[in-house]
Amino acid sequence: MTGFVDIAKIIDGKKDNEQVNVRGWLWNSRSSGGILFLMIRDGTGILQCTVNKRNVDEANYNKLEKLTQESSLEVSGIVKKDQRALNGYELSVNNLGTVYIAQPDFPIAKKDHGLEFLMDNRHLWIRDPKLMNIFRIRSKFMESARKYFWENEYTEIQSPSFQTGACEGGSTLFEVKYFERKGVYLSQSWQLYAEAMMSSVGKIFTLAPSFRAEPSRTRRHLSEFWHLECEEPWSNLNNINETGDRLVCYIAHKLANEMPREVKNAGRDPNELLKLKPPFPKITYDEAVEIVQKSGTEMNWGDDFGWQQEEPLTKEFETPFWVRGFPTGIKPFYHMPDPARPEVTLSSDLLAPEGYGEIIGGGQRVHDYDQLVQRIINDGFIPEDYGWYTDLRKWGTVPHSGFGLGVERVLCWMLKLEHIRDAIPFPRDMRRVYP
Repeated sequence: MTGFVDIAKIIDGKKDNEQVNVRGWLWNSRSSGGILFLMIRDGTGILQCTVNKRNVDEANYNKLEKLTQESSLEVSGIVKKDQRALNGYELSVNNLGTVYIAQPDFPIAKKDHGLEFLMDNRHLWIRDPKLMNIFRIRSKFMESARKYFWENEYTEIQSPSFQTGACEGGSTLFEVKYFERKGVYLSQSWQLYAEAMMSSVGKIFTLAPSFRAEPSRTRRHLSEFWHLECEEPWSNLNNINETGDRLVCYIAHKLANEMPREVKNAGRDPNELLKLKPPFPKITYDEAVEIVQKSGTEMNWGDDFGWQQEEPLTKEFETPFWVRGFPTGIKPFYHMPDPARPEVTLSSDLLAPEGYGEIIGGGQRVHDYDQLVQRIINDGFIPEDYGWYTDLRKWGTVPHSGFGLGVERVLCWMLKLEHIRDAIPFPRDMRRVYP
């Protein structure tokens, strides 16, 4: 057989009444009255394929009847619209191609399995139709993010995964063995290197993994996550918030317009994403603390937000919203203090509604050399360890801003997922690095 058709094209109604060839893996099967019902998965979707004993020779019918779960096969037939079938279409099979028989007793059966069992068998669990659907949306998310930046004339840049300094706090650094040298860590962010590259090529972005050694086991934390970050020269806090607004809306609309069926199957009404429009609401850190305190949740001015504080706060909004002006003591040294109020920074977090919490963090950077050195000292670091970074303020400094967006957190909110582990194929947290 040649000229195979993606199942997605069939269930999207583009091949009705046509003779087509399909290949994939057997997800499920049953028989009734001389008819086999084969559920075939090809990575783009799942299709019900019916095999009538009268339409194929006996040898092929018997071969199909004995197929084990996850066997791979090629079939040919006529596409028919049928609302009783999964996704509204089925394939009436009239020919059989190559078949590869899987071993019996596929570990993930139809019965319910415990979470630990499924995570131990993640390499097989990722074949689940729900996860398959999410990963296809994830791919479109990455494509859409890059497209937004390319259309707006940003340059994509990569930075080292091995770094010698903290960017987001020393307590969350993963130290690694780097030949004979100590004090080398996995990247928490491209932040410092982005500020160097910005002076080379202007507006920039990256899409890369970041690593945080946070001892957290919540539905929102990963030890390795994908980070969409951007940096802009001659940009202030308002400018970078506008970029965040447009980026999030652009991605949301792309997903809703180009993958509405997949978004709906994941759990989110695509029309809810289409309603998102910039700009998003903005409140101050001071106002956010008041809202949290009025909800009865404990929080003092100067505290950072945990999930306990973010949950009641996000229930006050139906769209993402910015919290701006975080205290100087809880933001890293590169955040610029507000000239009108030095106890707070020109920083901002974008929080998603429905309890999903922070999805973007960023703000305006310190561009004055002396001020940056003092901020480094105040945070307990040694300025000489950041010599190359402070050099950037000596030659060609300009006001500049940037942010980092957590891909899995945004996917969780956009798709209404219950846990962040479902937004990435092989999640890493404080307990799991296998498989």
